Amino acid sequence: MAKKTAQTQEQAQPVQEHDAVIVSRGEAAKANNWRNIRLIIGREYKNRVTQRSFLIASIILLLIVFLAAFVPTIVQFFASRSPSQTSIVVVNHAGTVAGLDNSALTSYINTTLNGTNTNSPPSFALRVSTTNEAASLQSQVKAGKLDMLLVVDRSPNQDLHFTYYSNGSPSNDSNLSTIQTLTQQLNLLDNAHRLGLTLLQTRRLFAPPDLTVDYSQQSQNTKPSSEIAADFILAFVGVYLLFYAVTGYAGIVAQGVAEEKSSRVMEILVNAATPFQLMVGKILGIGAAGLSQMVCLVVVGVGAQLLQTPIQAALFGASAGGIGQYLIAISLPFYLLFLVYFLLAFFLYATLFAGLGAMVKRQDEVQSAIQVPLLILILSFVPVYMGAFNPNATSTKVFSYIPFWMPMVMLIRLALGAVAWWEVVVTIVLLLVTIFVCVMLSARIYRYGVLMYGQRPGFRQLLKMVRAK
Repeated sequence: MAKKTAQTQEQAQPVQEHDAVIVSRGEAAKANNWRNIRLIIGREYKNRVTQRSFLIASIILLLIVFLAAFVPTIVQFFASRSPSQTSIVVVNHAGTVAGLDNSALTSYINTTLNGTNTNSPPSFALRVSTTNEAASLQSQVKAGKLDMLLVVDRSPNQDLHFTYYSNGSPSNDSNLSTIQTLTQQLNLLDNAHRLGLTLLQTRRLFAPPDLTVDYSQQSQNTKPSSEIAADFILAFVGVYLLFYAVTGYAGIVAQGVAEEKSSRVMEILVNAATPFQLMVGKILGIGAAGLSQMVCLVVVGVGAQLLQTPIQAALFGASAGGIGQYLIAISLPFYLLFLVYFLLAFFLYATLFAGLGAMVKRQDEVQSAIQVPLLILILSFVPVYMGAFNPNATSTKVFSYIPFWMPMVMLIRLALGAVAWWEVVVTIVLLLVTIFVCVMLSARIYRYGVLMYGQRPGFRQLLKMVRAK
């Protein structure tokens, strides 16, 4: 009996010595906390940015962003080269119309068709003729050499009669309403002149009333359509890029943890660093790689947009500008906040993915383990689309303060609505607090999960891990 007891003590001694070594290594790892985290960050960052897939994906994204910035300039270039003017000839067989001579009649028709804006090129190239060339002009319309012909005659009762010729089809004639408006105005002026009214009296008779409009609600949007389109482009490109970047890089964290655990590399790593150091170092290292890629995209995007000003000035002169200029004006602060919200969203979801990734036994189980936070992230598109229709609504503002949806909804509000500076500060603080809480909870799950190779823990065991100190 004494001999068995002695053997048991001899067998227990190496185990105690092994536990003492592990404890001493753990204490040493805790003593070198920041040094170990820094080394893990460097390892994860280098492994990520030196991968061929990362480099190829970064180059493709940079090219897409660079070329996308030139889309407004390219569209404006081809639009300026295309024949945008519509040629029209007015043949006047009626003599004096509304008391206007040929010069005054030409000026009136030109103002009616092209408006009074001299900054943009006229839409219609007008020529007024009094000679009998209607037959030859009709042949030009049929041959496609002339877009429109308007012949003005006077009937036996001295009323005006108009004949309109067009090379377009009846179902696709966008100029018909313009010609109808012109003929109605000329007929009205001519009838008023024959009744003895002067041109000034006719204009006063049909002048619009002095009407004051008072709305009980604020106006929704007074921006031009090009600026509204620019807002939507910037908002949804930012949201989709943020979503795919966060899911991609946070998924890499979970896959990396599962890979190290399934290959038993984790057993070696925990001898040199604590589970907390491993988790934080992995998240920060992969996050730094993602941030590097996003910064490169932002720098290239901003640089390409800044190039639009001299390029458009050289190509278009005084007519340069438009949606590209507006994007430059609004996108610089948006890009900065995009980087901030990307980092915060990544850290928030990466901590959850890391803790859940440590729970699985094999890499093929990662997707099922991270389904819940991934579903929460996907559901953020519901308030995003709601906010796109009304970014200043109360419901949109409420959703923008929910931490797990905050980055996406705030990007929509920043691009499409009005956001006070203090709201940005409050949302960033809320995200930081949420990230701290998630780090504490995930660190405890991670600590128990990295060396657990048995069955996946249930919900009760998970709660015990979270409560454990």
